[in-house]
This record gives sequence, structure tokens and C-alpha cells, in this order.
Amino acid sequence: MLEAPRTRRHGDGSPSARTLALTVLGEYVRYAGADRVAAGAVVGALGACGIGDAAARRALGRLAQEGWLRPERVGRSTRLVLEPRLGRLLTAWTHRLERAVEATPWSGEWQQLVLRPPSGVWRDRALVEQQLAFEGFGPLGPGLWCAADPGGLPALKGLFREQGLTAHALWLTCRAEDDAELVLRTWELNDVRRAHEEFLTRFEGRTGQARGPEAAFVARTRLVHAWRITFERDPRLPDALLPRDWPGRAATRLFVDAWRALRAPADTFWRQLTLGVKPLACSDSDG
Repeated sequence: MLEAPRTRRHGDGSPSARTLALTVLGEYVRYAGADRVAAGAVVGALGACGIGDAAARRALGRLAQEGWLRPERVGRSTRLVLEPRLGRLLTAWTHRLERAVEATPWSGEWQQLVLRPPSGVWRDRALVEQQLAFEGFGPLGPGLWCAADPGGLPALKGLFREQGLTAHALWLTCRAEDDAELVLRTWELNDVRRAHEEFLTRFEGRTGQARGPEAAFVARTRLVHAWRITFERDPRLPDALLPRDWPGRAATRLFVDAWRALRAPADTFWRQLTLGVKPLACSDSDG
């Protein structure tokens, strides 16, 4: 089983070329409904974000070697084709992002998973547990998880089919005697709070500084990348189970407003890259 692309960072906290490449592929290729892109466009996109050509090409080469991308020659150029597994992963990221900007519906019912396969059945336990956490499932005990948000069930059931775990998974709904106590036992909300506060500190009042398509592209890419890292840590609990001063509300508003403002000019820059047009130089923004 191939290892899933993990979120990686440099020592200074900035994203690696590999991780940023996945954000670009998810935000500008898969989100648009495509499954292939000119390699030069991705290299140019990473270059705008401060990743050198050599580092960008090495990152794409590693993703190809690991079976996430398939390079194709088109005349004198190279095109990258998203392998089905990467397409599914990026689609799951997109769906999770879309849910992350909406309130979690809540009727008092928890989603519960009992998963206790024999040890020889596990193909990639770390990947399964990572995706459970990504979809908002917290551990209650050995082989037992729960979530408030049912939105991740289709993606998880698809992963279980791929992993040969369907026959060993039991999906239930239940009600807790004390919802607040269940939250306290299952998730470290202080860590989630810090993630949202860090997002607000980094981006509040700054995305509006982007001037021109390239600066908007860099700002949007960094915004989406940071937001994904933020919501990866957020179990998407319903508003009724969160503190009144929960920073996730402000962080969500900031993300939505900034993304909408940056979308059109960033798409203009991306189209220039895909058409092989050298974008006009413009002032940079940290975004």
C-alpha cells in the first residue's frame, strides 16, 4: 500500500514543495473538475509561491514515483495526469473544505463506528486513522470512534472498500447521556482553538493587500493551504456544543470572505500559466 501524501513543513513552518503542490492540484485542477494539467503550469504556480524550479520538479517527480501522478509526453511538453487515488483524495479534501464553511447539522445523534478487523486485514492502519480524524471522528476506545458530522461517511466508506475493511466496519448512530462530557473525553478542543487563532492571526486584514493576479494567486493558495491544515484538526462539532467565544466562527468568516475576493484574479493568473503565457510581474503579498 502506498503511503498517502502527508502534510509536511519546513523547519520554519512554511509548507514543503510537495505539500504545496498537492494544494495547487486540489484547488486549481481537481476543484475545477479536471484530472490533468501541464507540468509547467504547476511548476510556475509553485515558483510564484517561492518554490524554485528544481525543488518543484523534484516534488512532482516524487509524487509520480509514488503513484499519485502519471507524467505524459505531449509533443515537447509534459502533462501530469492525476491517478484515480489522488483524484479521490483531492475530491475528499474539497468536500471537507466545503463542509468546513457550513454549520454542522445537529439533531442530538452521534455517528459511531466500530472497526475491529483481524491484524492481518489491515493494509494501512495509519492512513485509515488519519482519514477518520480528518473527517471529524474522534477515538472513544480501541476500535471505536464517534463524530457529530455525518458528511464524511461516503468518503470513509469508499476508503474502507479500497482497504478491504467494509465487512469489519459497523456504522451506528447513538445518543449520549452527556454530550459535553463526550466532547471533553474525545477531543482536545484547546488544540483546535489554537489552530483557529493562529489562522486568524496570520490572515486577518492581510489578504486584501494582494495587488494583481499573481499576488492574488499566491494569497489564495496560501489561504487555502493554511485553512486545510486548520480544519484537518477541527472535528466539526455543532455550534450548540462549542463555547460562545469559539474562534472557529471568525476564522470561517475570514476564510470565506477572503477566498471570494481572491478567486477571480487568482484564476486569471492560473489560466495564464496553463496557456503558457508569461504572467505580468506584479507586487508580491504574503497573503
